[in-house]
Amino acid sequence: MRETVKLTKAHVTRAERLLLDGRVPGRGMEWGDTEERGLTLRLTPQALTWYLRTRTDTVKLGAYHTLDVTQARFAAEKAKVGLRQGENMKVEMAIFHNVLQRTGGDLEAVGDVAFPDRSEPPPVPSMIRRRNGPWLWEDLIEEFLDYKATKVEASYLPKYAKYLRHPGYECLHGMPLYSVTPERLQQVRDDIIATFSLSTAARCVNQAKEAFDWAWRTHSGKSGLARAEEKWPLWREQWNVEYQSGKRSHTPTLTELARTLALAERHRSLGQTEHGTSAGTLGLLWFTVLTGQRTGQVAKTELDQVGHISQDAGVPGDDWVAVTWQGPQMKSRRQHVLPLPPAAWRELEGLLAPARAKSNRWLFPPKRGAGHASAGSMNQVLFRLAGKRHKQPDPKRVSPEEPIPDLLTKHGIRKWTLHDVRRSITEFLVDRRLGGAASAILDHEIAGAKDLREQTAAVTRLHYDTAQRIALKAEAMALWCDALLAEVERERALLALQPLPAPRPRPKRKPAKRKPGRPRKVAA
Repeated sequence: MRETVKLTKAHVTRAERLLLDGRVPGRGMEWGDTEERGLTLRLTPQALTWYLRTRTDTVKLGAYHTLDVTQARFAAEKAKVGLRQGENMKVEMAIFHNVLQRTGGDLEAVGDVAFPDRSEPPPVPSMIRRRNGPWLWEDLIEEFLDYKATKVEASYLPKYAKYLRHPGYECLHGMPLYSVTPERLQQVRDDIIATFSLSTAARCVNQAKEAFDWAWRTHSGKSGLARAEEKWPLWREQWNVEYQSGKRSHTPTLTELARTLALAERHRSLGQTEHGTSAGTLGLLWFTVLTGQRTGQVAKTELDQVGHISQDAGVPGDDWVAVTWQGPQMKSRRQHVLPLPPAAWRELEGLLAPARAKSNRWLFPPKRGAGHASAGSMNQVLFRLAGKRHKQPDPKRVSPEEPIPDLLTKHGIRKWTLHDVRRSITEFLVDRRLGGAASAILDHEIAGAKDLREQTAAVTRLHYDTAQRIALKAEAMALWCDALLAEVERERALLALQPLPAPRPRPKRKPAKRKPGRPRKVAA
């Protein structure tokens, strides 16, 4: 028989009378306490005892005459702490009763000796800690990134943040900012250099120093830097990385660019799957090589940014097309208008025609989804043409993966990146005394203009903003695009003389397991 009540002295007295009179019914009775969950008074024909019952343990607290109700509740509360901490309950209960007897039932004294609470104080929530301080290492990083989010492009923030959240800094998590020393940071720097690279360590250190500078300048009190024994400005220069990035100078030739475009058209299924390069991605690659524009800006181009441009604006004919990017889309934050020759636009339209039904918003639609083709997809095309795999091997494949041929090396093309195209265009136009036109096309400042037309275009920024130097851009774009298209035609003709490679075999994968109750697909 079990009853749950608020235990009082009357319950103990009644149970004692039943025990002494030998009138305990059956195998006994139990009373559970509503005030202290788990506290139980157990009556059997032989004894009346206090217990603590939990889901996993039962602890004997003592006989009824050694503990009154208040003391039993106190013992149950302390026993719960002991169970959580993995204490030896027999030993702790013996100490509890010994101290209780020697102190005449002083529960405060008992609590100081028996069942000591060895658990650490609960951590301060990060939100409160970041608001009131002092900060830990990770608080500095998150606060600084919140500040940095208002200063940099949203698309760049994740790339910036990965160096502040670098695995090399994980050893500093939980460390108060005021306790960070130059010796500890130098050790972290050396570990990053040894495990990763010198350039990675330079980025990690420089960005973390920027965070420290910001915290010292604006939150020295709340961050805890003001209470450090050695103040940050005194040892700032002791945490450095001697590194200077090299300047990339590779400039692909016109032939290399044209041959790459021809190869990308001819070999569209070089990935790990049977899916080929989409029309949107191929058009994106073509547009980047034709114009030299930055990939992020190009990928997000919408159809309504493209329109015909009249001959009055400075182009040499009526069939020219212009693409316009507003200031926020450009790195320079200036509006940029770029005229395209008719032949170049026809080439793009032919490539993009299969994807045009996919989207009426983006100039370069993706193979699937509602967005636009990504700049990363172009890098993957170049990656595959170089015979490299972008992803890890598929664990579901049964057949071994065949190596991808390095088509670039096979056809005498040096490895190049999309940004290298800008140097190719500049070099091509400088050789034709139109270096300033290259600056206009690529949205650079004019420097060292020698041609009279370039000097006239560079007279004032007002003229630049008003006229957009359309005539100068059109002249240069016509030269570059005509040369590139002619070279592509030659490369296409040469490739057409070579036999097509055998189609890549469709990869064999492990059969998918049907879920229980799922019917098999039956062919119609």
